[in-house]
Amino acid sequence: MPNDPQSWRHRIINNPVRDNLNQCLFDLSSPIGRKVNQTLMLIIIFSVIMGMMGSLKDVEQQWQTLFHSFEYGITLVFIFEYVLRLYSARRPLAYAFSIYGIIDLATLLPLLIFGDSNTVIRLLRVFRLLKLIRYLRALQLFVSSLKDVFEIMVVVLAAIIIIVLVAGNLIYFLEPQNINDAFEGCWWALVTMTTVGYGDIVPHSPAGRLLASSLIIMGVTIFAMLTGTISVKVNHVVSYNRQCHECKRKMVQEFIYCPYCGSHQQLKQHKAMADKAEKQPFE
Repeated sequence: MPNDPQSWRHRIINNPVRDNLNQCLFDLSSPIGRKVNQTLMLIIIFSVIMGMMGSLKDVEQQWQTLFHSFEYGITLVFIFEYVLRLYSARRPLAYAFSIYGIIDLATLLPLLIFGDSNTVIRLLRVFRLLKLIRYLRALQLFVSSLKDVFEIMVVVLAAIIIIVLVAGNLIYFLEPQNINDAFEGCWWALVTMTTVGYGDIVPHSPAGRLLASSLIIMGVTIFAMLTGTISVKVNHVVSYNRQCHECKRKMVQEFIYCPYCGSHQQLKQHKAMADKAEKQPFE
């Protein structure tokens, strides 16, 4: 077997039924695969809109019952789709534990776990929207960038939590007549850091205003740094989308020679393989 870690994506499936199903469900580069997945995407959008209509208070009970029945019917369709994806995937476990497989499973679990029909409907609607990540490349790039900056996001989140806790207790100490408790102070600190500014709590003392100004500056700085880091990662994912056939390192699509090992690249052949691998993220 070749050393290419992506070689399993092009492994031939001996069973013709599984091979055809794999092409229909995973291969977005083929006409039949695009049509099947576009149809599934339209079903998702239509089902979510129908479910939202069922949440209207003025809709008669018989229509709400019809909308809920429709939701359950669509869920059965996606259960069938999930089973077919497991059956036809080249590596079923890789698909099942991928982000797409987990989202597909999450759209089914509320029906099995919760007994309250209203709770089930609401959760099914939310998780079903997440299935659109599979079909929108922009969202795929965003998810990939989040994977790369996960450690940075954890550090930033920890810093935000610490700042909010300190500032929340500090504003309660500075303005006890304005802040009911430290938890409300933490809420004010978080809203101030994100520059949302609901205006439900406004500091009156000079020290409180100084603290608010400091939180605004820190919030803008922290979120700007995080946004810049994610933007760089997204650009890297977009640009470095081809693998050298010699050293297997990622490089820009337009490179004729690998910048790492200097080997010549067969652009057309590898571009087609890279495009197919991108369109089959987990199968």
